[in-house]
Amino acid sequence: MNSFAEIFEVVKDSLEITDTARRLFIDPIKPVKLSGNTVVLYVSHPYEKEIFFNNYVNMFKTAFHEVLGFDVEFEILSVHDLTPEQRLKFCDPIPELEDDEDMSHKLETTIANSNYNHTFDTFIVGDSNRLAYSACKSIAAGQTGQYNPLYIYSEPGLGKTHLLCAVKNYMESQNPTCKVIYISAENFVTEFVNSLKYNTNDEFKHKYRTCDMLLVDDVQFFSGKKESQTELFHTFNELHQKGKQIILTSDRPPKEINDIEQRLRSRFEWGLLTDIGIPEFETRLAIIKRKAELLNMHIPSNVMEYMADKLKKNIRQLEGAMIKMNAMTTVTGVPPTMAMAQNIIRDILTEQQPVPVTVDKIISEVGHIYNVTPEEILGPRRSSQISSARQVAMYLINRITGLSYTAIGNEFSGRDHSTVVYAINKVKSIIKKDPNYKATIEDLLKNIANNA
Repeated sequence: MNSFAEIFEVVKDSLEITDTARRLFIDPIKPVKLSGNTVVLYVSHPYEKEIFFNNYVNMFKTAFHEVLGFDVEFEILSVHDLTPEQRLKFCDPIPELEDDEDMSHKLETTIANSNYNHTFDTFIVGDSNRLAYSACKSIAAGQTGQYNPLYIYSEPGLGKTHLLCAVKNYMESQNPTCKVIYISAENFVTEFVNSLKYNTNDEFKHKYRTCDMLLVDDVQFFSGKKESQTELFHTFNELHQKGKQIILTSDRPPKEINDIEQRLRSRFEWGLLTDIGIPEFETRLAIIKRKAELLNMHIPSNVMEYMADKLKKNIRQLEGAMIKMNAMTTVTGVPPTMAMAQNIIRDILTEQQPVPVTVDKIISEVGHIYNVTPEEILGPRRSSQISSARQVAMYLINRITGLSYTAIGNEFSGRDHSTVVYAINKVKSIIKKDPNYKATIEDLLKNIANNA
């Protein structure tokens, strides 16, 4: 590793977090420099500093220590902390909005307070999300009693995290002394486990049981984690008895979360349960128009309508398409066209193919070559033939799908990510030394590609 950027990539890859957390909160972080034992990083918006220090700093400290061999501290910069030269390197330009005075004012206001992507002003309301939006707005306005807890559930990418952050940002902009905690369930569990490990449980309880508002994202992650469920149960009770607001999100309703205590499930159902559905065409089109305004892009109406018609799954697809289109127009100087939209959408829909199907195909193909069954590859047996097939399958899944080591481990009966790293590195090592083995791997790649 010859640069700090390479070191930072290794550190990021070693973090055991969900793909959603990685995409939302880790991937946007940019490395600046390593100065002595101080790691300097850049985030686009000031509120992301708080997310980093509340949820990820200990994970990063551990990862950096494993890579560098010594302890580090962190300095997090945002746009206001940078020199002009650094701004050119790290910052995306903030567009000026010429045509819409109201939109310009909203954007100016929300950027001043927080990330403009996570405010009420930039949340597009439609029939699919109106109740969830209205409940969050009411809570932020101080009407907390009737929706406590508020439980929002939906498929990924439909705006749950946006609403939680919008509540937090609004509350803190109106009342800076208000103690609002936003945290993912995964990070709550990590903090709780660390509090037991380092004998800081009293501090942990004080932090969460004395807040004014608790926002917990992706509570389905508590499934199977009995001690963490007990801690959340007691935290919930204490806050609720004090009249403090609680908002929870999940990818499913409480009754569908497996392996969770009935007493905790019942608490989730005490207040208002509301879902967010797939956005209808009009809402998708409004999202595209809003994003175009924010990016100062002039897109023909028929192109926007085509994008809204084709990208139906979730909001992140729409935003991803807009970001790609903005990048293409910036680099090429060519204004948005229908052909450009068609190419972008084709790429996005290809990228969004369900991974489990691809994983199954890879395992099946490897099993055929090694004369073992998929069940044996995924199972606990460790005969030489099965272990070799398993290692090759992990290598090919990583190479073809780009899944993280943790996600691959989950496909293989929850194996640790270090097992996956070992398997992939072993296959790479044999490929370099054995031409016949390399040929087998290349044949597998061709077969999988041809049968896809």
